[in-house]
Amino acid sequence: MEKLSIGIIGAGYIGREHARSLRLVRPMFEGKMTIAAIADKNLEAAQAAAKDFEIDRATDDVNSVIDDPSINVIFSCLPTKFHIDVIARAAKLGKAIFFEKPFAVSMEQANAVSDILTSSGVQNQVGFVLRYAPTYHALKKLLDERAKESPLRTVILRDDQKFPISGISHFTDWRSKADLAGAGVLIEHGIHDLDLFEWLFGKVARVSARMSNFAGYPGIEDYMEVRMEFANGVTGNMVHIWHDIPAHQSIRHFEIFFHKALLTLDTYDMHHITVRDEKAESKLERPDLYQMIVNDPLFKDLSNREDMLFVSDYYAIQDYWFVRNLLEGNLLSPTIKDGLRAYTVAHACYESAKNDGAWVTVA
Repeated sequence: MEKLSIGIIGAGYIGREHARSLRLVRPMFEGKMTIAAIADKNLEAAQAAAKDFEIDRATDDVNSVIDDPSINVIFSCLPTKFHIDVIARAAKLGKAIFFEKPFAVSMEQANAVSDILTSSGVQNQVGFVLRYAPTYHALKKLLDERAKESPLRTVILRDDQKFPISGISHFTDWRSKADLAGAGVLIEHGIHDLDLFEWLFGKVARVSARMSNFAGYPGIEDYMEVRMEFANGVTGNMVHIWHDIPAHQSIRHFEIFFHKALLTLDTYDMHHITVRDEKAESKLERPDLYQMIVNDPLFKDLSNREDMLFVSDYYAIQDYWFVRNLLEGNLLSPTIKDGLRAYTVAHACYESAKNDGAWVTVA
């Protein structure tokens, strides 16, 4: 594509996040990218986002944005249930599509989205934003280095978040409604971790899971524990929690055990990977991690952007690469293929949880 004209569908938390990121990276493309419109059924929300992020047009008519012949890229940033409608309409018109996760309320709907995108052949990318987080690229390097010294044995993750239905960021309550969200913490938040685990540690072979519901929203689990075995023999344990602790908003806590080393990290920002081995304990701070990844192909052209790379603004990094790859005609990543794989693993977890933790093979 020579020029991109972007329409954002949805002016909630994630729509605003993409509007912010796209505005941030827009000057880097020297007039080759514009944010043409933002649509939301809540016109005031669309208008507020347009004002805050310098978007040309705001409307409550979603289809008018998708159908606009001057717009060639669509960002789908709606509640889970509605992605398929936006994707189907935009794909039929041959437009490139960025769609947020989770993008389906069921495995059946996920397969339908995959069929639409695959048969249409349109360029597409799913919002597994953690693949663009510098922290995890530094971690991947450390994993490769440690694997030369001793085998990886097990991985432990606690992923917790204040129930995302209110507050400054998540200011709408649709995630508490099963008809809109499909399910709870695993599909909404843990889907990132399922994708990340396979990206870091290899294919999951089978899972055993249990879930529960403390907040009382029907069909919306707020606790999920998953045991997994990878095809390479490594084991993993995940615990996903939605809680009501305002003073503790969100964290991903990792413990990664090799036979002769332990890596730990609490992350959203790019800092604090601790390594313990037979020799010593060392803590890698943000400058250390920055130096580990700054010359990688994904980051070296952003090395002078401390507002993006050094602070690990992974939404901006993700959107920068989505725009750049479209303009340069490069392959996008991750795509619906990766999205469907994460859904397949999640579906196996839900099937196991419904059967009291019975082991389920991941196809």
